[in-house]
Amino acid sequence: MTHLLEKVQPYKHVIWDWNGTLLNDTHHTVEAICALLEKDGLPLIDVPKYKEVFKFPVKDYYWDLGYDLNTHSFEELCKRFINEYNHSRAKKAQLFEGVHDVLPVIKSTKKQSILSAAEQNHLHDIVRHFDIHHHFDHIFGIDNHYAASKVERGLELMEEAKVCKSETIMIGDTDHDFEVAEKLGIEILLIADGHQSYERLKKIHTNVLETRFL
Repeated sequence: MTHLLEKVQPYKHVIWDWNGTLLNDTHHTVEAICALLEKDGLPLIDVPKYKEVFKFPVKDYYWDLGYDLNTHSFEELCKRFINEYNHSRAKKAQLFEGVHDVLPVIKSTKKQSILSAAEQNHLHDIVRHFDIHHHFDHIFGIDNHYAASKVERGLELMEEAKVCKSETIMIGDTDHDFEVAEKLGIEILLIADGHQSYERLKKIHTNVLETRFL
């Protein structure tokens, strides 16, 4: 992760996304959504297809999967997905290789936080499950399971962290992370090991790593 460490070196505060950035859960996410698709008689997807269609707002992603949200409740689909993901898959996913090594290195000289679209209690629970909570000054999720925008929580995080925008960088794996960082007024590093492909990410920003394993 030499290149990642070089990218964050000038900053005093590193804000990590969770799913697809610290937690290597793309395959588990695809398994969970395919369980819904199969039950609903819709075409299944594989990981490459998922990386091309996954997006925010999540409602648009469900439309692209074939769901008619005029007849399917978006809230119910979210609940079903979370049940599939949390109850049988969330803790089977592992942190990306090297996370346990890189977090203490960054923590030794900088603040670290998590900003996630995951529900707050679930986020705290799973970060503790992996025994990495002590590396973070702040852990910010949202108050529901609908994967809403992280902008509002990001603004609250920036206020609480009290580190200026120019000294803060966010690390994420999706175009939504890019949008959040833009609205927060901070730099973004995108890493294409997670929920969207390198080809998609490099179209929206220049600060993109094809993989962290460099």
